[in-house]
Amino acid sequence: MIRFRRLFELVSDVDRRRFAEASDLFRTAFPHEADAIDRIAHMLLNRRTIGFDPILLLSTDARDRITGLAFVYYFSDIHYGYLQYIASDPRKPARGIGIALYEALRELLAARGARGLFLDVPPVEPEKLKDRTRVAVNRRRMRFYARYDAKKVAGTLWDVEANPRNDGFLTTLLYDPLGRKSQLPQRDARVVVRNILVDQYAFEHDDPFVMRIVRSFTDNPVKLEALGPQPERAAPTKAKYLLPIKMVVSERHMIHHLREKGYVERPVRVTSILKGLEGLPIERVPTRNFSEDHLTAVHTPALVGYLKAMGQRLDPKAIIYPEVFPIRRPDRVPRALEDRAGYFCADTFTPLTQNSFTAAKDAANVALTAATLVANGERFAYALCRPPGHHAERRIYGGFCFLNNSAIAANYLSRQGKVALLDIDYHHGNGGQDIFYARDDVLTVSIHGHPSHAYPNFSGYSDERGEGAGLGFNHNFPTEPPVDDERYLALLERALGVVRTFKPRFFVLSIGFDIMRGDPTGSFAVTNQGMHRIGKRIGRFGLPTLIVQEGGYSLGNLRSGSHAFFRGIVEAWHV
Repeated sequence: MIRFRRLFELVSDVDRRRFAEASDLFRTAFPHEADAIDRIAHMLLNRRTIGFDPILLLSTDARDRITGLAFVYYFSDIHYGYLQYIASDPRKPARGIGIALYEALRELLAARGARGLFLDVPPVEPEKLKDRTRVAVNRRRMRFYARYDAKKVAGTLWDVEANPRNDGFLTTLLYDPLGRKSQLPQRDARVVVRNILVDQYAFEHDDPFVMRIVRSFTDNPVKLEALGPQPERAAPTKAKYLLPIKMVVSERHMIHHLREKGYVERPVRVTSILKGLEGLPIERVPTRNFSEDHLTAVHTPALVGYLKAMGQRLDPKAIIYPEVFPIRRPDRVPRALEDRAGYFCADTFTPLTQNSFTAAKDAANVALTAATLVANGERFAYALCRPPGHHAERRIYGGFCFLNNSAIAANYLSRQGKVALLDIDYHHGNGGQDIFYARDDVLTVSIHGHPSHAYPNFSGYSDERGEGAGLGFNHNFPTEPPVDDERYLALLERALGVVRTFKPRFFVLSIGFDIMRGDPTGSFAVTNQGMHRIGKRIGRFGLPTLIVQEGGYSLGNLRSGSHAFFRGIVEAWHV
């Protein structure tokens, strides 16, 4: 099995381990340019300060060992790429890795909206080679690129005047249109060539050599010559290799099903979301089982023990609603477990059944499994949790929530660095706020309907800022309607500004599609287009991101909103 990973940064231990393996492969494949891998590391570490986007795409085997790499300069302002290096491990049988790697790279660039890809390769003309024994190898390389409709850039000085910073070697410039039929404009080619010479070879913009090469592009459109017989059909660039989002979901959520009239937290919610995600490049990952220690790390043992005991005690048809809420004397506990529900529950519409704890623990396992994926280097992981969790506080449950999935996952990730937890469900994320209220290593931010009229009513006000060490690390954005796409995106930008200032290692997003127009529990009016824009903005935020499913109770919105949001995430992954 071959997988592909884009390495964005070198922060986590997993990132550094993968880059170390890639460095070893690089030095073996390019022994005369071994130091270049250090330049690539510098580019990845300084990606926000250089004038292009460095794209390092790695291929791995089923055991996550690096089997190949490709490195591209992507000039996002003009939408062209320049492939500097591509190689599979020369110490191992090729097994088509180079082919798959190039096709995955083309897929990534095409999805990003690239107009074309430039390649700098050794020539096939014997008189242009210092080592003429390489002619056969170079011709095979040309035939390979010809399969993708790549053509030679002709009529310029590129392959006539040797580059003094390339040890005097002549090279041939190729152009792969990535399946597009458009021509190569002279202006675009000149900009790309200048960028290559400046960014790759460290020339000054006004260096005489640069000026001569750039000005030699006199044809408009640029003259392109076929490398050989034209393929009947160029290799496709449609989604085939890249699955940028990993999703975890458990079928066991089905056991939590209350058939009472008006209970909107139903199993069909997950079915609707999965329907919406069909056709998107998402890879499903099996759920792992985790210790209950992860639950009691954020919830009191009393709450976890009560939920577990009720699951063991109740018969299959029993439904327990809280009847008495001990505001005055919570220390006086009734003997019967059924009578204690109000001691642990915040409302009257989150009943307990035999399967409540089992389903909730499995949802926590879903979130923890997805968290491990992010901790191990995935850029995006989606925990499709049911029941939801963001209303579950340290010692109480409520709002259809029993265990706080996003908080459990955030606490797990906090062992490796600071975590920002942003809640964009319509209802305030009171659970995460309560759990992390006195901590400074997990930032909690929530955009929600104003608690003066929106659940949970008792929390979510702007003056709730944290306490003790956590003072200043909780931020609420309570919001009155009307809230359309533009207003919501403006609020999101403010919230992300708070997150950016915190400089977290990981980003956890609690998402609820109840912010959309027509949800029976909310009053915001975000559209499908708005969800798409939210997805792109979250995806481009630039942090390893865990997305945890919370609310949303319109089946149509769950289907269309999930598709729009994750389409935005996918588009951002390629950026």
